[in-house]
Amino acid sequence: MENKQEAKILDPQFLAFKACFPFMLYSACPLIFLPLDSVAMVMQSFRAFNRPEVRQGIIVSCLVFYLPVLSGCIPAVIGGAIGGAELFTERRTVQRAISDNSLEIKIRGVNKQDELLANTNISVTAFNGWVLLSGEVATEEQKKKAEETAKSYEETRRVINELELSGLAGLGSGANDAIITGKVKSTMWVDSPVPATNVKVVTERGVVFLMGLVTTEEGEHAVAVAKNISGVRKIVKVFEYIEG
Repeated sequence: MENKQEAKILDPQFLAFKACFPFMLYSACPLIFLPLDSVAMVMQSFRAFNRPEVRQGIIVSCLVFYLPVLSGCIPAVIGGAIGGAELFTERRTVQRAISDNSLEIKIRGVNKQDELLANTNISVTAFNGWVLLSGEVATEEQKKKAEETAKSYEETRRVINELELSGLAGLGSGANDAIITGKVKSTMWVDSPVPATNVKVVTERGVVFLMGLVTTEEGEHAVAVAKNISGVRKIVKVFEYIEG
C-alpha cells in the first residue's frame, strides 16, 4: 500500500496536476480569494516546475483546462516549449483583474435587463479598464445605448465599440468563432513569444479582436499568429501598448 502511494506522489502527471491546480482554481473562480493556508500549496507548486517531465505535463494540463474557457487568464502560469519553461505573469494588478471581471458581469447584466437591447448579441470584454463591445445589434440606437452603459461605470477607462448593425449570427458562426479563438490562444501559448496571459482574443464572424497589455513587438507577433489561422477574415488590434 505504501509503495502505491509513493508511486502516485512521484508520478509526473500527478505532480503536473498538483502544480497547475492552484492557478486553475483561481482562474475558474476569480472573485473568490483562496484561503491563506493555500499559499503553502502554491509555493510547493512552483518547486515542482524544476522537473522537466512536470513541465511537459503542465503544458498539456493547462491547454486542456483553458481551451474551453477561451478567455484571457487572471494570474496564471503556463509552460513554454517542451524543452524548457517560461513563466508569463499577469501584468494587471490583482485588483484590476478582479475589477475587469466584475465590470464585464455588471455590464452584461444591465444589457440583459434593458428592453431596448432585446434581440441583440452583445459581447463585453474588459481588460485593464478598456471595454470592448463586439457582436450584432439591429439599430444605431441600440449601439449607442450599449456604449453609454459601458461608459457609465467608474472602472471603465475607455470603450471600444465594434458592434455591427446586422442580423444575429447563427449557431454555426458562433461555433466557428470559438474554434478560431481557441486556435489563436493555443498557438500563442505553445509556439509564440507573445505573453498569452496578457492578451484576450475575441472572435465575431471571423473577425478577431486582440486586446491586452503588450509591447509593440509583442502586438506584431500576436497579429502574425492570428493571420496564420484559417477562417480569420480580419484582425482588429485593441492593444494598450507598454514600453518593452
